[in-house]
Formats: sequence, structure tokens, C-alpha cells
Amino acid sequence: MATEITMPKLSDTMTEGQLGAWRKNVGERIERGDILAEVETDKAVMDLEAFTAGILLEQRVKAGELVAVGTVIGLIGGADEAPVPLATVAAEPLPQAATEPTAPAAVATVTTTTESSPALPAAAPGGSPEVRAAPVVRRRAAERGIDLAGLAGSGPGGRIMLEDLQQVAPTDNRAPTVSGEPAATIHPELQPLNRMRSAIARTTTSSWQNIPHFYLSRAVAMDQAEQRIHELKSAGTLVALNALVMAAVAAALSRFPTLNAGFEAGGITRSAHVNLAFAVALADGLQLPVIKEAETKSVRELTAATVFLAEKARNGSLTPADISGGSFTVSNLGMYGVDALASIIMPGQAAILGIGSIADRPVVRNGQLAIGRVMTATLSCDHRIIDGATAAEFLNECKRLLEQPEELSV
Repeated sequence: MATEITMPKLSDTMTEGQLGAWRKNVGERIERGDILAEVETDKAVMDLEAFTAGILLEQRVKAGELVAVGTVIGLIGGADEAPVPLATVAAEPLPQAATEPTAPAAVATVTTTTESSPALPAAAPGGSPEVRAAPVVRRRAAERGIDLAGLAGSGPGGRIMLEDLQQVAPTDNRAPTVSGEPAATIHPELQPLNRMRSAIARTTTSSWQNIPHFYLSRAVAMDQAEQRIHELKSAGTLVALNALVMAAVAAALSRFPTLNAGFEAGGITRSAHVNLAFAVALADGLQLPVIKEAETKSVRELTAATVFLAEKARNGSLTPADISGGSFTVSNLGMYGVDALASIIMPGQAAILGIGSIADRPVVRNGQLAIGRVMTATLSCDHRIIDGATAAEFLNECKRLLEQPEELSV
């Protein structure tokens, strides 16, 4: 009996995926672990891996088609079952997708590339794409006038990476303007959203429409925290200030588990661990990798985890496990010089903490005016789950830990 290949759910927010290109032909032998196709999600381009062996009997979805999670996109069966060409099934209506895929024969787990632009060009049915490059690479190459054909990629399987484009001189294909003649008038055009911006638009709109937000802010004295980081670095211990903030948040969440939760129809779900998501800015959006069980990690371990996951986000190698399961989010824009940040809550979470810059500000110490290093922390809360007093106590605990950083495990 043939096994269905379904469009898997690869992230918390994914509802549909786009088939980038088939990597196997109808009638071709498939072994467990083979890559069947490339799939574009709302966040990444991922390889679809076979979890069963057999013959690829059908390709029910063409390269470039967008289908709901759970949709059957192909069949794998025995050698005695006749292959069905793509052309014979293309006109058939796709099955109704389920909310979650059931017992999928394939899931995307191997290679991911951060999404930043429209879909990969469709390959011929059953064929492979002529150039292996992520949408962000294709778009950047087009902007710089670089022809990807024949360009050797340094990524896995010869995939062309963003850094490969830096080695190629761009060409200018624009028509020259005759001296003395005015340039053609540029008319504004509607710029279609790429899949990452579409996902951000859907997620933030849903959050703003469905989650009753309220906000609290506290000024935090960061003199001791900066001194602590300086001492640790001088002693040869690699730590980051943002990791110290995350350590304080994880410790405070352990003491105030109401904020480490999410709202679902009919009730509130509390996470057993602090799975801390943090925002990583990308060229055309952002990613939210997740540090699992952050409450068990030291500042040094959190530093290593943030560096590792941020690098994966920037080079496009995050896996579905890296971006799923977050129970609370920290968004730090302090490096951009902003004073304060009131963030939008991620659906499925109860709160998010926005961090502003650390700056010299006037403070009163022992009745005397002085200059201190101050940071503003702003907590956005879901009022269906959290009340003001509980939120204030949590924020005060974060403030206390950051102002007394010796309590945090290094």
C-alpha cells in the first residue's frame, strides 16, 4: 500500500508551504533519508526527507505550488505499483488539509535557508533546479546584477550562499541615460510581500487583534551588571550582557510561572520549562530561535547558545526544532540606541520583554544627583493570563537580579 508524502508543519506559525522543486523523479527508487523535494515555509527553505523506502509513484503538487499543511503532495509505494505521471494528477483537486499532518512519510529536517524573498523558480516536473540557492540569495544576486548560473557555491551540496556573492563583481544591466535628457519617470509600484514578511504580517496582525496587550516599564541600574561582565571577560570568561539579561529573565520566570504560559481556547497552558526565544534581526525580517530549558543554563552557557543560534539564523541553517516551542521572548534593540521598546506578543505566549539601550542618565543616590548607567525594560503582557500586580512583581524581580548580578550563575 502506498505511503502518503504530506506537507509537514515545520514551525509554530506555519499553515501552508510552497514546493520549491522536486529532487526525485516519478518512478525513481527512494531510500530512507533521501531528499525528495525542497519546501518553502513562512520562515525558511527546507529539504523534505523521506522516512520510508520505495518507488516515487506520484507527484501531486507541481514545483511552485502553495498548499496547506497536511496536503498530500506525493506517494511512495512498491515496485509493483504503477507510477502515475504528474500530468495525470495535476488537474485533480487536492485533498482537504488537516490542521496537523497525521503520520507523515516525510518531514523536513536536513538543510534550512532563511526565507527572505519569493519562491524558487519552478523546475521541470521531476527535475532539479539548475541553481541551488536560497530565495534571499537569488534576490540579492538580481539586485546586484549577478548571474548565478555557473557560480560555484560554498554551501552544502554546492548551495550558493550570500558570502559567495561578495566574490563576484556586479554588473549594471540598466539602459544608459542620454546626456541632457531627463531620466524616465519612476512610478510607485505595489511591492508584493515575500514569504517572511507575509508571515510577520499574519503573526503580528493576529496578535494585535486577538491579544489584549498592556505594558509596564522599569528603569534598571546596569552599573553592576556592566562591571560584572567586564570582570568576567578580563578573567577570560566569554559572556555577553544580553545573556546576563536572559539569565535574569529565566530566573524570574521560574519564580513567576504565570508569565511562562500561553492562552488557548478554554484555558491557559503553562510550560514545564523556560524555553526562551530571542529576536535576531535579518536583512528582510527577523527570526526567533529558542533556547530550550534556559532556566538550567548559566550566563556562559546562554552566551554560547545565543551566539550559536544567531549565527545559524544569519546563515540560514536553523532547523524546525530551533524555532519552535518558545514560551517567552526577549527582544533587545539596545544596540540600535533606542531608549525603550514595547513589543508585540508572540501568539501562544503570555508576554515579551523589550530591552532598550544602556545610557548615561541622571540618577539620585543617597539623596545626591549622580550619573548612572540605566536601561529601560518594557514588559508586554496578555491580560487574559496576567494581571498588573503579577507583571509588576516579575518585572521588579528582573530588575533586582540585574542590579545584583552576583546572584546569577556564571
